[in-house]
Amino acid sequence: MRPALVAIALAGLGLAAIDARADGPERVAAAEPRIAPELVARDEHTVWRLGPNRLLAHRIADGDLVIDAGSAGFARYTRFDMPAPRWSLGQRIDGERAARAGRRAALELPLTADQAASARTLIARVHADQATALTVELNGRPAGRAAEVALAPGWQTIAIRLGKRRLIAGENRLVLDPDTRAEVAVGWLRLAAGGERRARRARADRRGDVAYDSVADALLLRGGAGLAWYVLVPDGAQLVAAVAGDDCRVDVTARAGDGAVARGRLDGDRARVDLAAVAGRVVRLELVARDCPLAYVAGARVTAPGPEAPPLLDGPPPRYVVLWVMDALRGDRVRPFQPDARPEVPNFEALAATGVVFRQYYVQGNESQTSHASVWTSTYPAVHDVRSAGEGGTWRLRRRLDVLGRAVADAGLAPIAVTANGFVNSKSGYARGFAEYRNLMRERGVRNFAIPGATVLGAALERLDAHRDQPTFLFLGTIDTHSPWVAHQPWIDRYDPEPYDGPHQQRSAPGALGIRRGVMGCSKVPETRDLARLNAIYDSSVSYQDARLGDLVAALRRWGIEDQTMIIVTADHGEEWFEDGRCGHGGSLRDTLLRVPLLVHYPARFPGGVVVDEGAEGVDLLPTILDALGAPPIDQAQGAPLRALAAGRGRGWVRPSYASQYEYAHAMRLGAWKIVVGRRGAPRVIDLAADPLERTDLAGERPVERRFLTDALSLFLHYRQVWKKRSWGVVTNLEPEAAIDLERIADRPPKEDQP
Repeated sequence: MRPALVAIALAGLGLAAIDARADGPERVAAAEPRIAPELVARDEHTVWRLGPNRLLAHRIADGDLVIDAGSAGFARYTRFDMPAPRWSLGQRIDGERAARAGRRAALELPLTADQAASARTLIARVHADQATALTVELNGRPAGRAAEVALAPGWQTIAIRLGKRRLIAGENRLVLDPDTRAEVAVGWLRLAAGGERRARRARADRRGDVAYDSVADALLLRGGAGLAWYVLVPDGAQLVAAVAGDDCRVDVTARAGDGAVARGRLDGDRARVDLAAVAGRVVRLELVARDCPLAYVAGARVTAPGPEAPPLLDGPPPRYVVLWVMDALRGDRVRPFQPDARPEVPNFEALAATGVVFRQYYVQGNESQTSHASVWTSTYPAVHDVRSAGEGGTWRLRRRLDVLGRAVADAGLAPIAVTANGFVNSKSGYARGFAEYRNLMRERGVRNFAIPGATVLGAALERLDAHRDQPTFLFLGTIDTHSPWVAHQPWIDRYDPEPYDGPHQQRSAPGALGIRRGVMGCSKVPETRDLARLNAIYDSSVSYQDARLGDLVAALRRWGIEDQTMIIVTADHGEEWFEDGRCGHGGSLRDTLLRVPLLVHYPARFPGGVVVDEGAEGVDLLPTILDALGAPPIDQAQGAPLRALAAGRGRGWVRPSYASQYEYAHAMRLGAWKIVVGRRGAPRVIDLAADPLERTDLAGERPVERRFLTDALSLFLHYRQVWKKRSWGVVTNLEPEAAIDLERIADRPPKEDQP
């Protein structure tokens, strides 16, 4: 191989070409490795590629952690930009890419036990616009003997000898505090092992240690250099690549937080490492080049057993689409989504048998307005800015945003709506583009009242019947599982057969719960018996709403249009039932509020009886509807159609679900792991499999899982205003375009630079 003649398309990690003197992206390396047939001999498919996901990788040089502040991936270290952004990314200062540091600019740096034990010196490439002093703290103490470092104007490389026991295995907090009069930027930094002599040798950035050839999908690693990703390993996973270079090998280590480890070696064009020993665990997956000056690692990917996903079902587009939002319906109270749920839901189960169930579906807000706005616009809360609390924001869909009604009308359907949610109204912009829009709550002149689902459905079916001669979209909003909760027969007697003489006989008593006008939650915690009654009332409402779902299907069947109708059933948020001393919604980012049902039923284009455990989001609904109709996506859409995921494409690798609480707190779920970040930027880490009530914060005990979650949430949060799933993929599994686009967008791009 002649690497000097390979022109490398660079993106992410500050990856630099190794003597890349060619003028264009030529493919002239004579010994470029090919993927041998033996590598694809087993029945397997690719679930994740290392090269396109390079923004999630951590750089290693001779065992040291090296961080490139000029890369888009630097966002993963900046504490989620909370409580306020302290870093300006994507700066170019005197010809070098950098991040500009504000006052008390903090970073969190992940170290292995070996790195924490061996690192002795902090080396950094910094720039100052004038002579100044820089205060450097590490884990709450001065980083070295001196509290300040003197900086001269211009670029310079500084070295700080670290004090004893300053570093720990896991996350280390580094704070750079420039003098208020100066502007200071960072190009890169390195936690170097050994004494002063080795530190002097390590001062050079050596960006050529790691590079990426995007044309060949190949990582180039200098001997002793490497990359590490934090990933959740699926069952049956193997790491596959082809390695070229004189006597090169690439050592692979996948180490879980509980000590489980898988090791192997990649060498030659038949390289494969079995990851079975860490299947189902979150690991630090590390690749390090050995025994040669330069290793060329092509097509590096993780595979899982089974054939590639079948082709998409391509039946005729639906003539009718029904989007039913059941207000305040928790996902864990509906059996297809939670098999041990108590409420009887035979109609949900019947539709699930021939439809698709998305079990890890998150709404984007914990109350009606934010979550509906994300569905209506296919944008995240940072873009549509609709929220009912917190600072700033708006209660109305902005005119600049395209909306659901207009989008389906442009696709050729007559949009009509009947809802009992008083906040999803025409004044807020939700009726824009609809041919008919009825809000039964507003017609009564109230915001919160018990309107039975039968009343809402009856009005909706009447209007759908009137429009049956043309393709029609129906938005249907029922509120039976929203307060005030009303008991329904015969289910209340089944779910609470014991005598009850408390305040909640046939409906919840607001006074007994401390519910006040205009407040979404409760202030009084009920006694144990009262709480059991309230849960039974709620569960009876779940079953009642399911019976109304059966009425809808029966009407479609009676009219002979069942096979032509796409049915989507979901909720706008869930409900808390005093798991943390509250009831209602809007008060937290618990899964009881965020994880709601999503069922998609249209056998012509969605396979039947499928359960999807990978993440899906409210922003995906509008793209899913338009895709099913054969219509193009709207330009602003940040979500992506779910039809491919339902068919199996993208399955087998963890996908995120994200939600915002009024933009001052954020949550992301990855499989059974969840991260919640509040105003101060300190993350909570939750193992939902072991702790479904979300009682225990594992952030200090599970550093591997914490960094796995931090990498995903922090990168997404920094770019959430411009994220587009259909071109970039999801943050845990990036498409090739993502790294290139994100590097170009940088921190605050001009509008013309946004993809």
